[in-house]
Amino acid sequence: MRSKHGDRCIFDTVIDRRSRHSTKWLAVKEGSTPENASVIPLWIADMDFRSPPQVLSAMQQAVEHGILGYREWPEDFFSLFCHWQSSRHGWEIDPEWVVPCQSVITAMELIIRTLSEPDDEIIILSPGFGTFNRVIHHTGRRLVDVPLVEQDRQYGLDISRIEAQISPRSRILILCNPHNPIGKVWNKQELAQIGDLCQRHGLLLLSDDVHQDLVIGERPYTPIMLLNDKVADFCITFTSPCKTFNLGGLPVTHLVIKNDAIRSRIRHELYQLSVHKPNSLGMSACDAAYREGEPWLDELLGYLKANYALLKQGLNAGSSIRLFHTEGSYLAWLDFRRAGLTQPELEHRLLHQAGLLLESGLNFGPTGQGFMRLNFALPKSELETVIERLRHYFPA
Repeated sequence: MRSKHGDRCIFDTVIDRRSRHSTKWLAVKEGSTPENASVIPLWIADMDFRSPPQVLSAMQQAVEHGILGYREWPEDFFSLFCHWQSSRHGWEIDPEWVVPCQSVITAMELIIRTLSEPDDEIIILSPGFGTFNRVIHHTGRRLVDVPLVEQDRQYGLDISRIEAQISPRSRILILCNPHNPIGKVWNKQELAQIGDLCQRHGLLLLSDDVHQDLVIGERPYTPIMLLNDKVADFCITFTSPCKTFNLGGLPVTHLVIKNDAIRSRIRHELYQLSVHKPNSLGMSACDAAYREGEPWLDELLGYLKANYALLKQGLNAGSSIRLFHTEGSYLAWLDFRRAGLTQPELEHRLLHQAGLLLESGLNFGPTGQGFMRLNFALPKSELETVIERLRHYFPA
């Protein structure tokens, strides 16, 4: 997608978000000093790009209509959603399996409360999305953190590590595919191992696949429910257009649940808490995104791939920082351990000297010591500044 001003890509446009009550920028304001007035925030997982013009147009039309009352999904929406999964990922879904709701985290907490008991164990793979930990503790369940195997700037699966942690109280395993924060796209063999493990031990499998459309590596995304009907029967997959189309402020989630009994129970609980339906503008945005946003997404993926290549090249030449291999999402996992700093010292140097606000690796579990997560979904010119600062303050 090129603008009418020539060959300039729409993703090159620098947009000032500081006066828009942006969560990303408010964190900069709270942490700023006179010395770091030009801090660049790279922590939270939303993009510094405008959403697709078709999405913005759909919301503008809804606002101009003037009545923002209750609304329902378009009659063909669930077939549209299933077509998206089929055409983009080869995943054939029955529209009856699709359960809409508000945010992923709300749905995850509700599912945990509904399908497990207090003091039950929930297994996660780390470094992993820190909000999972918060939800598990908030629901009174026990967190079982199983570290992935670090190898050659990426992570692998040791299924025996997980099996060794399973007890009679184990009820749920949470998967993230692609895996936040490490950007891992799970291969079919690894998914089959995880599916087999859950089947043998009677674990419910929750698969957070909200970055499914953002694969920038060679390995394609495979939904674990696609492996076979047996795995699909004890799995709930979380999908959302929010990461794909930068709609984080309009939370929309679709759960894919094949098992009739589980789906009926979750539908009932979502309805009882009145979180079974996103807000009206979110529904308009979601419908327009899946209906007309594919060309924008394809352009975005090319831009993200180029940004990642630029980051990789910049850090490999003249920096002590080791960039881990990212296959999916727009999040980079950076290893600063060669700098020999404690985590507080590392974060202080990044913020107060380099002027960069990244997400602490410790927010993703104890294996994140010495790491930081960086969001590279920003205009190329801004990323070049980020790379320059990283190389200056963390030289080879």
